[in-house]
Amino acid sequence: MRRAAALALAILMSACLYAVPSWNLGIEGGYTMGFYDQRGGSRPLREFSLGHAFELAVTAEYRVNGWFSVASGLRYIGKPYDSLINTAEIAGFDFYRSRNVSHFFEVPLSARFSLGSSTMRGFLGTGAYIGVRFLSTESGIMHSQGFITTAGSNMGFWSVVDLNPASDNLFDAGFLAEAGFGYTLGNGELLIIARYQYSFTSLDRAYQKEQVSRYIDTLSITAGYSFRLGGAE
Repeated sequence: MRRAAALALAILMSACLYAVPSWNLGIEGGYTMGFYDQRGGSRPLREFSLGHAFELAVTAEYRVNGWFSVASGLRYIGKPYDSLINTAEIAGFDFYRSRNVSHFFEVPLSARFSLGSSTMRGFLGTGAYIGVRFLSTESGIMHSQGFITTAGSNMGFWSVVDLNPASDNLFDAGFLAEAGFGYTLGNGELLIIARYQYSFTSLDRAYQKEQVSRYIDTLSITAGYSFRLGGAE
């Protein structure tokens, strides 16, 4: 039994090692969960929780052989977090479940290590990304207190937050780790990927003393399809 398993593994590894290099180009998109991370302190009167957004990417992957590849592309990603700002005691109103989304264009670069066959493969990847923030939005419900108590006073809002290069950090960079599954379908591959990104850069520039740095880490679940441009598995 052990010899049979060893032989099967040897055949599988040989098939991976001698696969012909190829380029795969594709598109993927899916759900993004944002984790608000404060490093260096806390913000009074505020509570933060998970946010929800989406991402969409044009992808490129160079398959060196059956077990190693390099992946990159151009990705739009919304990095969200939800917050509750409770100022009822000092200002007379609350903001409930305000959702803040920072919108980025990113270029990721990861090394992927695969194990599988010509039809199916699983892979793990690690690498880094750089990005630029081009838009920030905020939405939620403002709940009035005190002399205004009617349901109509709970006003919904959506707005674009102005980005100030003097105080807002428009550049982003960080570490990424991913795990995925690929299934050969036609002249390409159907992909499902889970990806975690840890940000190295704060949303704010260091422009004041005792500043609380704000970071958004993300967990994404995406699906996509890539077309093989050359070579054969």
